[in-house]
Amino acid sequence: MKKHENVLAAVFGSVIGLFALVFLFKWLIMKTELDYRFFDTPTRFIAWAFVIAFFGMMTLLVNCRLRSRSEAGMKPVSKLYRLSFILSFIPFVLLIVAAAESSVNGFTFITSTTYGADAFWGSFAIFGIYLLGVVIPVFPVIIFWQILYIVNRIRYRKKQADPESANAP
Repeated sequence: MKKHENVLAAVFGSVIGLFALVFLFKWLIMKTELDYRFFDTPTRFIAWAFVIAFFGMMTLLVNCRLRSRSEAGMKPVSKLYRLSFILSFIPFVLLIVAAAESSVNGFTFITSTTYGADAFWGSFAIFGIYLLGVVIPVFPVIIFWQILYIVNRIRYRKKQADPESANAP
């Protein structure tokens, strides 16, 4: 890792550690319930900083790994990296299958049951946006991973297409 990457890793790691300490302190020591009162203003600020630090750390580690593979003379985008990109579409596919199933068999929310397109979009919104986007942040992470893969793949192809510019200082 380069010097600026070590500094960024230390900053991102500190923010992640601070969030973990605050979360565990409020949850285990102060016995705060995990509901809307848990994230008061200071904790909410630290939580947003954690989200930024998490994605920053993920980007930093992936780019360092790809650069080390490139410096070793290997392809930066490995088969495992490509496989992880392909597998990251599984939650999207499962969400569409569940929404299609709800459109046929009905989707019940609170007290009303809907069918057809209303059930499809209701199920898609509740399961996809709320559950997998907010409660369990699967979609933000996999979308970020897919964007990171695409950007690095384009960068690698440009480097392969124009090898002289890759060696220029």
